[in-house]
Amino acid sequence: MSQIIEVLEVTHFHDDKRRTERLHEPSWEAVERELRSMHNSDKPLIDLMQDEDEPGASMMMICGGNNVFHIQVADDKLRWCQAYDPDGPDDVIEVWLSDQGFEAPRNWTWPIDDALELALYYFTHGKPHPGYNWD
Repeated sequence: MSQIIEVLEVTHFHDDKRRTERLHEPSWEAVERELRSMHNSDKPLIDLMQDEDEPGASMMMICGGNNVFHIQVADDKLRWCQAYDPDGPDDVIEVWLSDQGFEAPRNWTWPIDDALELALYYFTHGKPHPGYNWD
């Protein structure tokens, strides 16, 4: 089976400066390590990209840290969907604190165990996990 994820992109913020790292053909262990070490201010963004030459398409974006993660997926036509829990609370919480920041309803965010499950499915199948709701 060929590698589905071509690039793991990790974004850091420090002293109002943005720095992006790229790892080509990452292992699942590398993705898991980066996801577990996300921080909602210093390291709030991870992208799993299927095609480096098509930014914004065929990718998963994970935003957050500190056990609060917002997860969205784009298909090859640049159509985005987000994982959500239709039965969860809908109060708005902060997901990303630095730079432009990001807030989302709580039922559009996930703890680390769900974030890992969603990311692993995308890493191995290249599409959203069918066991979760997407909109």
